[in-house]
Amino acid sequence: MDVRLLGPVEVRGVALGPPQRRAVLAALAIDAYRPVSLGTLIERVWDDPPDRAADSLYAHIARLRQALTATGVRIERRDGGYTLDVDPDRVDAHRFRRLAKQAQQRACDDPARVRMLAEAMELWRGAPLTGIPGEWAARTRYGIEQQYVGAVVTWAQAHLRLGRPDIVVTELTPLVPRYPLAEPLASMLMRGLCELGRGAEAVALYARLRGYLARQLGVEPGPELRALHLRILRASRAPAPRPALLYAQVTG
Repeated sequence: MDVRLLGPVEVRGVALGPPQRRAVLAALAIDAYRPVSLGTLIERVWDDPPDRAADSLYAHIARLRQALTATGVRIERRDGGYTLDVDPDRVDAHRFRRLAKQAQQRACDDPARVRMLAEAMELWRGAPLTGIPGEWAARTRYGIEQQYVGAVVTWAQAHLRLGRPDIVVTELTPLVPRYPLAEPLASMLMRGLCELGRGAEAVALYARLRGYLARQLGVEPGPELRALHLRILRASRAPAPRPALLYAQVTG
């Protein structure tokens, strides 16, 4: 992958320079192979543009062109703006989006879905556009992170249907605390724990999430998560089947 946005903004083997220059590259790479107007670039790079923002932008582009010479990635002037002339699949964020979209297609079976989403998730190196300041970077970061969470949920659903709750629990246990507002992610982890016979841990996870939502937002978990929690509680309180009945259920 040549241009990497899913983490610190990088081009493998290239010294890009200060954060502002990386912001220029990110502002172009997010629309790879499509022209971005001068005004849009300035808005993406600066929340409060300096008086000579255009001149600063030209200087950053000139230095980026020089740094990218040996990579085959070019910055071209086109249609009144600038274009990062690169196959979008060589930009990790675009490749991630393509794989996630393909995995959502109905014609895709669960084994193929898992493979594509695993490939997409491996592109993730941390918070997108790490180290890039400003409102545009924050909005873009949030949007990509929502796509990531959606992809992980789809991946987990497929693994659960394939009877692999252990893989789901291993992957999601460190992720859920990072995205405490992503209730579908917590739901997948709770389901995985239950399928492994760890219902008490699923209930404890729900309690932690509920406490976080109450403290931070003053709200309760959504209806789907509440319903799942209730089903887990009811299952844990159900009396154990009598041996004869259990034998009939297993052998019947």
